[in-house]
Amino acid sequence: MAPTRVRAGLAALVALAPLALLAAACSRPPEQQFLTQYFRASRARDNTSLAMMSAVVLDPREQGEVTNFEITNVSEERKTPLDFKGLFDAEQKAVAAENEFKKRKIEYQNANLPALEVIVKMERDPALAAKFTPAQQKMKAEWDKWREDTTTHAKAVTAARAAMKAASGPAEASLAQPGQAAFDPAKFDGNLVSKDVTLNADLKMPDGQTAKKTLVVTIQRVEGTLGGAQRTGKPIITRIQGA
Repeated sequence: MAPTRVRAGLAALVALAPLALLAAACSRPPEQQFLTQYFRASRARDNTSLAMMSAVVLDPREQGEVTNFEITNVSEERKTPLDFKGLFDAEQKAVAAENEFKKRKIEYQNANLPALEVIVKMERDPALAAKFTPAQQKMKAEWDKWREDTTTHAKAVTAARAAMKAASGPAEASLAQPGQAAFDPAKFDGNLVSKDVTLNADLKMPDGQTAKKTLVVTIQRVEGTLGGAQRTGKPIITRIQGA
């Protein structure tokens, strides 16, 4: 082959090389870098970084370390409207009911305090507990009902708050960004955007063995308005299946 032709061929290869590298880089889904950072932080047990990226933990001491992975599929995004009003109203209603109950309980307690103190003292002594008068037995039954209802109201408030926390957790984590207004479910209107990323992963197991697994990582973020201001949250990993 003539030298001129060789030089021309090499020049063409050199010119095409950057384009090939660019094409390879562009072919990687945007989730590649995000998951690479997550798995790196997981291997290093960098809890600060993990808390900013994920609501779940891939513990290398129990589930192994992802040393390498290849994304095989990214699902279409799914948008779910977020309506916290019903949960917020339920929480407020439970709190208001508990406060009203506490007020009535205190009134009953103050009106019958000397007698209640005697009953409580007698309850602690089995010998005395058998000597309740009919009036004391009646008041003890009433006080037992007040105590039972105290537990019922406390559980109702706890359940309402847990429901709100579970529903708003991904949104709060997604919108927790420096310099931005704190998340308030009562003032947010928008969608939860979810997608599933399937990948073939190489894991180093806790016993030192290696394994290949198919993982499905659910990534979520929120978008909408908070107090009238447009907000787009950062991606958060909310589930890892197959680990």
